[in-house]
Amino acid sequence: MIAAQLVRRGMPVRFVQAPSDWRRLTTDPGNWTRHVGRGRFLPVAPGIEVSERSTLLPGLRGPVAERVDAALYHRFLRRSGWSEELTVVMFPWEWRATRGLGGRVVFDCTDDWARLLPQARGLRDQLRRIADEADEVVVVNQVLADLFPGRTPVVVPNGTDEQLLTAPRTVARVPRSAVYVGSIAERFDVGLVRAVLTALPDWTLTVHGQLVFPLRAQAAAEEFLGLEREFPGRFRYAGLLSRDRLPEVLDAAAVGLIPDVASRALGQSSMKTYDYCSRGVPVVATAGHLEHSSDVPPHTYVVDGAREMAEAVQAAADEPTGWAGDRIGWAAARTWDRRTDAWLDAALGDRPAAVTGVDPSSGRTTE
Repeated sequence: MIAAQLVRRGMPVRFVQAPSDWRRLTTDPGNWTRHVGRGRFLPVAPGIEVSERSTLLPGLRGPVAERVDAALYHRFLRRSGWSEELTVVMFPWEWRATRGLGGRVVFDCTDDWARLLPQARGLRDQLRRIADEADEVVVVNQVLADLFPGRTPVVVPNGTDEQLLTAPRTVARVPRSAVYVGSIAERFDVGLVRAVLTALPDWTLTVHGQLVFPLRAQAAAEEFLGLEREFPGRFRYAGLLSRDRLPEVLDAAAVGLIPDVASRALGQSSMKTYDYCSRGVPVVATAGHLEHSSDVPPHTYVVDGAREMAEAVQAAADEPTGWAGDRIGWAAARTWDRRTDAWLDAALGDRPAAVTGVDPSSGRTTE
């Protein structure tokens, strides 16, 4: 979303995907080899080019893997003619590769990686290095600021897009239907969903999104997919959903769920929260991040455990009709157009020295 907004402002974007490691040599050796030494950037949208990248081991595996991957990545950028005005890094184990790059180099932290990826090694040292070296650090939730000792990161939460706010309503809401729209990984609490569906036998849940379970977590992926067998006709995994279909999917739902494992949710700013609110859908979320964000949507149900979630789902179905308008108004003040202004102010360094945060009511920086 930020990339699209940057292009609208006349700033083309080159994006490097997360790398494929040595295992791709066994399935697609030609493609792995083509992307190990330099980028091959291809247009994917007006003003946006994307390249794959290859490495031996992911840098999160440990100090040796981090150094080897950083060396490969640095060579990849150099041979690709990388001379951007602004370089933004999102994975802490890739930061070392930016040494010697021209222009501003910014770290954009969208998750507490130690919670999300407990198997990652060396994160504390990587984050300390980023705090010392980055031209700016941007975080998506104030909770993440404490990860960068000696720095005062700029907080820029997620947002929603104007098209989702303005799309016409074409479907009627289906009673006793819940929806989840977002990526599905180990943070998705399968046990919680199982307990809620058991407690609410007349409710359905449809899940839209990409499965992003790592190879080591295939058992968790199978457990998620097994919900369809456990609750035939009541749980459905519908796969990827294009954003042009998102309005009708949300409009048909009585409730939008965020069933995260609480221990893995702290520090995030869930985009689905903003998307749900942009269509007025009641938000029922497990405790973990919303209550710490200082920017909780109106009439949000933050719950702890299956019993509270089941009760909140039923309460949301009978809430006052005016609450939907309150949520829509909240989301309208948090569009990507506004968020990008704040993000650019931080990333490009055009802010007054006194600016230390983001006003959550406007998405713009404040003194």
